[in-house]
Amino acid sequence: MSEEPTRGHHQNGSGAPRPAPEEEAAAPGPPGPPERSEQPELGIEDILRALSARTAQPGTTDERLDAERDARSSFSRFAQSRISGERVYGGDHIEVVLGQGSRSVRAYQLPAQDIDLALSAFLPPANYPSILRAAESLRVVLVSGAPGHGKYAVAQRLLLDLHHTTLQCLEPGADLGLLEEKSLHPGHGYLLQDRAPGGAVGALSGFELQRLNTVMRAKGCRLIVTLSDGLGSGDPELDRQTFAVQGPPAPQDVFAKHLQWWLGPGRAGRADELLGAPETAVLHTEPSGANTPLGRVAENARLLSRSSGTPAEAVREVGDQASLRDTQEFEKWFNGLADPQTQCLALATAVFGGEAYETVAALAGSLVRCLQPPPTAAHPDRPRHQAFTATRAARLRQVSATLVSESVASRHGGAPARVVRFLDPSMASRVLRTVWDEYDDLRHELPGWLKKCAGHELATVRTRAAVAVGFLAGLSFDSLRTGVLQPWAGSPLAVQREAAATALVMAAENPELAQPVGDLVHAWADGAAPFRATSARAWSVLRRPGEQHDEAVALLHTLADTDRAEVMEAVCLGVTDSLAGSDHAETRDVLDLLRQWVSTRNPRRRAVGQLAFLFSAADLLEDAPAAAGNATRRRWPRLLALAAHDPVRQRDVARLWDAVLHSRESYTAACQVLTEWARAVDADPSGRRALARLLHASASTPLGRRIVLRHVATWHDTDSRATRTAAHILSHFESEGTAR
Repeated sequence: MSEEPTRGHHQNGSGAPRPAPEEEAAAPGPPGPPERSEQPELGIEDILRALSARTAQPGTTDERLDAERDARSSFSRFAQSRISGERVYGGDHIEVVLGQGSRSVRAYQLPAQDIDLALSAFLPPANYPSILRAAESLRVVLVSGAPGHGKYAVAQRLLLDLHHTTLQCLEPGADLGLLEEKSLHPGHGYLLQDRAPGGAVGALSGFELQRLNTVMRAKGCRLIVTLSDGLGSGDPELDRQTFAVQGPPAPQDVFAKHLQWWLGPGRAGRADELLGAPETAVLHTEPSGANTPLGRVAENARLLSRSSGTPAEAVREVGDQASLRDTQEFEKWFNGLADPQTQCLALATAVFGGEAYETVAALAGSLVRCLQPPPTAAHPDRPRHQAFTATRAARLRQVSATLVSESVASRHGGAPARVVRFLDPSMASRVLRTVWDEYDDLRHELPGWLKKCAGHELATVRTRAAVAVGFLAGLSFDSLRTGVLQPWAGSPLAVQREAAATALVMAAENPELAQPVGDLVHAWADGAAPFRATSARAWSVLRRPGEQHDEAVALLHTLADTDRAEVMEAVCLGVTDSLAGSDHAETRDVLDLLRQWVSTRNPRRRAVGQLAFLFSAADLLEDAPAAAGNATRRRWPRLLALAAHDPVRQRDVARLWDAVLHSRESYTAACQVLTEWARAVDADPSGRRALARLLHASASTPLGRRIVLRHVATWHDTDSRATRTAAHILSHFESEGTAR
């Protein structure tokens, strides 16, 4: 009987029966056929050294995934769409699909920053209290008003005031007829901006509205749709649930509130300087004296907050950004940049925005060298004795970018730096798309340049290059698949295989590419060892929101039956990536899979399961809950924090610790990781308690108890960084033993 992961008898996507894990453990078979005898890129010793490095300096996965999320936010499909200046995009979008197949609607979850903005910087219109009272009894609310009256802000705040803490914004023009009870998330609030006369609201009838009310009420949800004046249908039922925004706040008040929020309390002096400057009045007042639309006012305040120049310079930068929202003006702007060096800086900022300026400038320089032949004596790159005139500040102004103080990755950990970012985050996708669509010379060199950047010494740079390839794959999948993704996936270099997987995750954000990307991952899973390793890194793209992830889990389970070191390491890293996320269903499935692997009689899967657990245990960190009266940031191992807050997950993690501590092959590495856990929580009483409870749960047999206590005793005697943890664990075991 072949092994397949499951929690009972059911079938996978191909219809093959899948035995339960109890049957797998009880019915061992002969080990599978040996894999092909190509010379492996690395051995098990290399994997153990990589594990030791992560044990000594955890956080590698979180650092890389943070860079990936930051880069993906610049190319998010929603981040590219701008509706009359309203800020319908955020920083780190979680894109979801409501429904299945052709009966689906895309949405994205509003990030915490947008929620805080709606709570802290919202100024209500005069009739907001009456709208709120009326909306309490309704599950679908239509908010109307003249353009620029802040209807979208009203819609957000209504949902928050009506106790919907998670908000999802439906894609523009979404067909509301496709919203069904089974596709909704319980308790969520949904937003739709409908600005076209023929859009979703124009197609609504009173009957359809009642259906939506029933659907929303059944799941504890609420839908708010904004529409402009003049889109009324004359249907009494629609009119009963439509509320007009009246008495909007003054634009200058909205401008001040948003500017102060974006700058924060630490830069109140800068806010006062900008608000007191007469030049900033143009950002909330039209030349004719009319009021500027509130959405544009709020956006102007955000852009202004990112500038570090004088008030006059800052206002000019905001004006430049506003003019670039027009497509023709944007193309003129890029075409009119002073020289190839400046154009390449704009492109490098699009791809690597968020990295230190020095890094971005160097990468831009490498692109220039790709585009231009080397200088000769007859045609030098710069004439002799010519002064250097292109200052950093001047070049940043030309490309509409600025410097922001952030912590960035370095070869030896994080370090403070001035990173470069566009003033307008949507510029990144527009620059990259424009270059790819319109500039033949740049398009010809772009894939090769990104391939070189994907080998950079900084993991964050490699990640951003891969995300850019994924974005371009959404524009030209076949070209990037054959020219970049396939060579990366079959590379003997792990960093290139990782780049291929990262690019596929980005490409899969395009729903039209979900099937081709999935087919590619399956094809790689049937290939040579490097391709199988890449497939293991990209396994999560097969997941479907709201489903049980059987296809993805089955693929990873199959790939784990290996003794090829590169595939083993890739499975370990793929598991670690998944456990770094906040998807509870995925965490549950991955921990279930690990438990099956460490308890199987298949020695190859058992070894992979033990290593995958230890990689995750060594590398992943999480902010611990704040202790009363203690504002110090505390970092726990993520799996310890998970076990402390969820009794079911505690049993899972305890069983995994029991398995690796009983294993002759993994015992030494497990002791190293466990020691680092003890050191991490030694100064934290709640962390010591959590680790003591977990280890007690893991010691389910007398032998397990002896193994744990013997290792803990070594901390007590010889490790000054884990003495308090050791004492607490020993005391806990003694008290529990006495209680029995």
